[in-house]
Amino acid sequence: MRLPIPRPAAAVAAGLAVVLVQACSATPGPATTSVFDGGVTADATVAETATPKDAGADTADGQTSETAVDDTLADAAVDSATDAAVDTEPAQDIDWSEFLDPEDAVATDVPDPTGPVGELYAQSADELYKLDVAKKAFVLVGKWGFDKKPGSVTDIAVDGSGQLFAITHSDLFVCNVGTAKCKWLATMPEQYYGMTLVPKGTVDANADAIIGVSQDGDWTRVTPSGGTAKLTKLGSFGNGWLCSGDAFSVKGVGTFATVKKAAGGNDSLAEVDPKTGKILKIVGDTGVKQLFGLAWWDGVVYGFSTDGNAYTLDVLTGKAAPVGGIAAPKGIKWWGAGVSTRAAGQ
Repeated sequence: MRLPIPRPAAAVAAGLAVVLVQACSATPGPATTSVFDGGVTADATVAETATPKDAGADTADGQTSETAVDDTLADAAVDSATDAAVDTEPAQDIDWSEFLDPEDAVATDVPDPTGPVGELYAQSADELYKLDVAKKAFVLVGKWGFDKKPGSVTDIAVDGSGQLFAITHSDLFVCNVGTAKCKWLATMPEQYYGMTLVPKGTVDANADAIIGVSQDGDWTRVTPSGGTAKLTKLGSFGNGWLCSGDAFSVKGVGTFATVKKAAGGNDSLAEVDPKTGKILKIVGDTGVKQLFGLAWWDGVVYGFSTDGNAYTLDVLTGKAAPVGGIAAPKGIKWWGAGVSTRAAGQ
C-alpha cells in the first residue's frame, strides 16, 4: 500500500462480504497459527467458480395474472407478495466471472478448488504486476483502467476464488486479473491506502471479507451498498502501534501486517488477529522502511517498498533480505501487493 508523506485520512456483490483496511503511512474466526513450511507449489493452477450474473434478480414468473376476472382472494395475495419481491433490487449486480482469467471462469458452480488459488501480485499507482517466483521475473499485467472514476491505485486484495479488488484514494473497484481493467463498486466515505481480504469463517461466516488498516492501526470493515461503503470498526493494533504499509491473510498461514511505533521509523513484521486487528506478536524489526506491499507465497513472506525493492521477510526475526535474481521494473514505486486468501490451498 502506498503511503504519501504526509498521508491523508479512507464488495458485497453476489454474496461477497467486503472489509477494507485504511492504510497507515501507506483477516475472521479465531487467530490462525502461522505455517511457513514451503509446502505450496507456486505454479499450481485452479478452477474458479463464477458467480451467476444477476443473482437474486427479479423472478421470471413474478407478474400478476390479469386474465381471470374471478381470481380468488388467495390468488391475489400470492400475486401481491410476488410483486413485492419483484420490486426488491439486489444490493449489487456484478458478473464476477468476466473479471477472472478466461480459463478460470466456468458456467456452473463447482466445489472449492483443492490447490493454491491465484498468483502473487504487486502494484504501483498505475500498473499491475505478477511476481513469477519460478521464472524469477516481474510480469506486467497491464496499466490500470477504469469504467469510471479513475485514480491512483493505493492497494489491492485477492479473495479465495482469485478475484482481485483495488482501491484508489476515494473508490473501490473489482478488477480483471488478466488485463487490470476495473469496474467501479463504491465510493469510500474515508480515504484508504491499505487493503487485504480475510478468509471465510473469520469476520464473515459465509464469505471472504476485505480489510484495511488506518494510520493509527484501526481495523475496519467496509460493506458496499448502493454505491457507498458502510464502515464498521472491528478493532486496532493496540499499544501505540501504527500501520506502516500493508497486511495479508491466508488460510492455514495466518494474518500479518507491517507496523511501526513512530513516523519515519523502520517497519516491523507483526502477526495479528484477523477478527480485530489486535497484534498477537511482534515478529521483529525488518530493518527497512515503507514496505507498502506485503504478501505470502509458497512458504515465503514478501515485502515491497516504495523505493522499488522487493524483499523476503524472515518469519522468525522479521529481518528483510533483498529478493535475489529478480530485477524490479525500472523506476517502479511499489504501492501495494495482494495474494488470495487461499494461496496455501486450504
